[in-house]
This record gives sequence, C-alpha cells and structure tokens, in this order.
Amino acid sequence: FFWRQNYLVMVTTSATQLPEAKSYGGKTFPLTYRPSDKIAPGPTVLAEWVWGNREKLRKEAQDHGAILFRGFDIRSPEEQAMVITSLGLKPMPYVGGAAVRTQVVGDLIVTTNESPPSEPIPFHHEMAQCPEPPSHLCFMCQVPAKEGGATPLLNSGAVYDYLKAKHPKFCSELEAKGVRYVRIMPPQDDPKSAIGRSWKNTFKAATKAEAEAEMKKMGTTWEWLANDDLKTITAKVPAIRADPRSGKKVFFNSVVAAFTGWIDSRNDPKKAVQFGDGSPVDAKALEDIASFMDKEKVSFAWEKGDILLVDNWSTMHSRQPFSGPRRVCASVFKGVESTPAVCTPKAVLTTGDMIPLVGLGMWKIPKNLCPKVVVDAVKAGYRCFDNACDYGNEVEVGKGITQAIESKLVKREDLWITSKLWNTYHAKEHVRAACLKSMKDLNVDYLDLYLIHFPIAQKYVPFETRYPPEWSYDPELKLPFTESIVQVDVPLSETWAAMEELKKEGLVKNIGVCNFNCALLREIMKTCTIKPAVNQVELHPYLTQDKLVKFCRRNGIHLTGFSNLGAPSYVELGMATKADFVLDRKEVKDIAAKKGKTPAQVVLRWHIQRGNSIIPKTTKEHRLKENIGLFDFLLTPDEMAQISSLNIHRRFNDPGVFADIPIYD
Repeated sequence: FFWRQNYLVMVTTSATQLPEAKSYGGKTFPLTYRPSDKIAPGPTVLAEWVWGNREKLRKEAQDHGAILFRGFDIRSPEEQAMVITSLGLKPMPYVGGAAVRTQVVGDLIVTTNESPPSEPIPFHHEMAQCPEPPSHLCFMCQVPAKEGGATPLLNSGAVYDYLKAKHPKFCSELEAKGVRYVRIMPPQDDPKSAIGRSWKNTFKAATKAEAEAEMKKMGTTWEWLANDDLKTITAKVPAIRADPRSGKKVFFNSVVAAFTGWIDSRNDPKKAVQFGDGSPVDAKALEDIASFMDKEKVSFAWEKGDILLVDNWSTMHSRQPFSGPRRVCASVFKGVESTPAVCTPKAVLTTGDMIPLVGLGMWKIPKNLCPKVVVDAVKAGYRCFDNACDYGNEVEVGKGITQAIESKLVKREDLWITSKLWNTYHAKEHVRAACLKSMKDLNVDYLDLYLIHFPIAQKYVPFETRYPPEWSYDPELKLPFTESIVQVDVPLSETWAAMEELKKEGLVKNIGVCNFNCALLREIMKTCTIKPAVNQVELHPYLTQDKLVKFCRRNGIHLTGFSNLGAPSYVELGMATKADFVLDRKEVKDIAAKKGKTPAQVVLRWHIQRGNSIIPKTTKEHRLKENIGLFDFLLTPDEMAQISSLNIHRRFNDPGVFADIPIYD
C-alpha cells in the first residue's frame, strides 16, 4: 500500500514549453508538464507521480521558478489538495495577508484575491510583508475567465539585476534599511477592495485584544481608528533577500504592489511603503521598476484544471483584470515536511482531512473474526475501517481497534474510522445518541467520518428494544418483509442539520452520505452550512455511475465505492448469481494476465484511477495483502475504457428491489 518507485518510473510525462515561456540561465520559465499518451489523466495518477518525484520537482521549482501541470483532468480544489500535498511541502495558514479570501478546503486551500475583477493586482511575493513568508504557493484553475484573468509570473532575480544596474543607490538603501508596510484594515472584509481583508480575518481574531496579541508576536505596531478600523505598521522586513538555498539575491518584497496597488477608501498607496527607518522610498525608481516588470512578465491564459506551483523565493506573481466567472484557488507552504520513505495514498476531503484510498469494509465480517481481521489488516497496511450500526459488529471491530492500538501497531490518529447513521435515527433528537452509541461500541472518542446510511427515514426503535434495529419495525409480528418496514416523514434537512451539529461539537471530523443520487445531493447543498465530504455508493464495472462520479468530482464531494467487485457479496443473499461476476469477464482476465495481477486487483485499480476510494472486504490475510497491493502497476487509457465499457447499470444493493422503497428511480 505504498507509492512504489518501480511503478513510478513507468509514468512518463512530457515537459513541453509554453509559447509564452522565457529562459533564464538556460532554464525554461515556467516549466510545463503534460501527461503522456500512456496514462489516463486524473488526480490519483498525478498525485502518485508527484509523490515519487517530489524531491526532483521541488528542485525544478527552485531552478525554473515555477512548474505548470496541464492536462491532468483536475476538477476541484480537493483534487488540487491531493496533488499538491504529495510534494511533501509543509502547509502554512494564510495569516497576515492583505487580500480577502475564503477557506475552501480546510486550512489548506483558499480562494485567490477576491477583489473586483476590474482591479489588477501588481507583482509581489506572497506575504512578503510578513516576517516569515511562504516558500511555495500553488494555484489551481477551476473556472477560467471569459477574458483576461491570467496570473503573470516574473523572475525576481531579473528584477534585482535590473534594480542594481539602473538604480544602484535605491538598491543599496533597500538592502541596508529594509522596508515597512502601512495598511489600514476594516473590522469586516471589504470585497470591493484588493486589500480589503479585515483585521479580524487577517489575524484570525475575534476581539481587539486577540488581534493585538497576534500583532505583538509579529512585531507589528498599531493604532485603532474610528469605526474600529486598524492602522498597522509592520516590523522592518528585508526588501532584498538572499535565497536561503542558493544565496542568490532577489527582489523579495511587495514594495511595488503596495506603492502602486494598495489603494481603497482607507489607504493611500504612496503611504503604503516606507524604508525601515521611516523615511520615504524613491517613487520614480519604483515607477521605473514597475514598468520593467510589465515588460519582463510571462503571461499565459489559464486552462481548466491547470495546477501552477510557484517557488515564492524566486518568482513574483500578479493578476490581470478579467470578465466573466473565474475561480482560481490557492495554497501556501513553508519548507518541507518530514515525510516517510513510503506514503499511504490518500484523498483530501473538503475539510482538509485525508482519507485513505483503500480501506477495509466490515459489512458481513463475522463477529468472532472481527478483532483478528482488524489487527491483521493494520499489519498489512490498512488504516481505514468502514463500519455501520446496521452491520451489527461494531463492538467486535472496536476490540480489534483497541488491540491494535494497545499493541502499538498504530496510533489512533493514524486510523480512519467510519460509521453510519441508521434509518431509524433520522429525527434530530436521535442523531447524537446514535453517533455516541457507535463511538462507544467502537471504543473511540471521535469518528473520522459519519454517514447517513440511506436517504430513508424509518420509525424509531429504542436501543433497549433492539440494536441494531435493522429494517423491520417489529419482527415479532411476522409480517411480510416489505410490510414490516415503517417509514416516517423526517425531512432530510432536519437530519443533515443534526449531522452538522455533530461536527461542530467535535464528535465527528467529517460528515457525509451513502446511497445518494445527484438530486438528493443538490437538495442538501441548497440549505447546508457544511457540505457532504463523502458520498458512499455502489460502484463497480457493471455500475459505473459516470454522471454521479462527474457531479461529485465537480463539487468536491469525495466518492467511496462499496461492493467494488460487484456480485460476490450478494450471491448468498439471493441478490446475484455467479453469472453476474465481473471478475470472470474475458476483458478483465486478459488485462490481469498482461499485468501479472489478479482480476480483483485490476478492477480495484480501475476504481483508484477513477479517483474514488474503495472498501473491499475479506477475512483472509492473503486477500488483505492482495486488495491493497494496487500501487505498483498502471492501467492505460484503453484498459480503463475496456473495463468501463462493461457498464450495464446493474445494481445489486437496491432498496427498491429488496424493500420496495425506491430511491434511485
């Protein structure tokens, strides 16, 4: 279950130059990567390749200034996060920046500057006015502008060389004195201004006292003005810095951006920057440098799905005015994380949490086997365990989890524990109790993910009456199965609001749904304050659900597939026959023989390359290892298409069939 080097060398991408690119010291600026025709583009494959080449890519970002990944079919900020976290960079919060931004994926991904489209944003190094600016930043274009909206790049070393040659006195003063930045911030974000970020948002503060405490840490001086506006003067920061990796001097600052662009109803740009001793800067020199920057920039049109990695030490960026919708998201990083030699493949959810791509499904695992299976799975590399009240084995799974932790095989924070809200607990007064019951049975003090099991509300059954309640309201009546199911009118919005409260309380880290179609997801998203992080549905080659996959990817809702191999789990239930086995299809067997893998591994890899996580179940140790050994081979675009072509819309787990409660029709 690792990103294996012998697989990664088979992934070849072609470095191709943009027509607009420049060359500095023989290095293309920016460097561009595109997928080769041997791979099916997607976030998982790109993330795997990035992880295996992370050191090389970080060095290339330093040497070239920026790297553009184009054509890899990245559709959401969550997929951006999956790719960029594979670089091994250390995320940092966006604290101290001037721009109004909105959190998109946890603390990891934010919107780019939300100032009006008509306003250009001058060249700058990100957060250069802060004592500890980021080392890297990453952009992803989800929606290109109709016109304009490029993010021009500029080699900061070239700017320094020009400054030193044309304005040596000013260059010496900048280097000797440093600079301070002056800005007046409103108490609430001002979306009409390119520098309208409020002091509350800037310093992550709810009160003046909290803001003052943060400013003291940063060495910022302040003055409170009328209307609770805040005037800040930063600590003296360098305007000319040496790249700590190469020693090369760069024009590392936001001086030109502040002097030409920090303008709104509160701020005068000519007063926005001063030397470190408080004296005024050379206005004519700055105007000339701004003109040079405009001539030297590299500007290219965004394409949907582009990811741009910028080395903040060597490269400045800006934003052109635009028309029409435009959505570009960003993340900032400082330095390199201490990463292991191997890494568990994970997807990033909208909260910023990371869910393993391969987990173990606990449905139908016999109670007496659960503890050993969990421990064996942990030893094999599994960290994700998918549970539910309705499975009836959470107590036994909890024993396995406890044993694995107490044996020091794993820490709780390294595990991903999922459970599900059963149909009888949809009313708002029952949701919390049901969650706590699953937590108690699993012997955990929080859940990583809690899902609504079905979009079906049934009559409440108390724990002491029967647990798990299953489908029949009263089995003692011995009614025909479909007549024993008692549905009730509980609005989906009520259940979801109660789920949101669980997350706000900290009982669960993420919330989501199971067995929801596009219409039901839209219904939740119309009124929710927290969107579903995950939708778990039946997925296999006979039921590809292409439209649902597309909808979820576009909206940043991660898809987990269950019944990943199709029919096997349903034969003994009388819901499938051996004739339904996709693993017996010639297409699958031929690919497996070619790859030297089992048919099951080929189908499971097909899921992974579609960008979905999977939860295949087994009790056998050799199957545990087989089901997780998916990251040392690759399916080609043709092979992916062959497997997808097996789709016959065959659904095995359908309440409309076994319970006469249609939810998909």
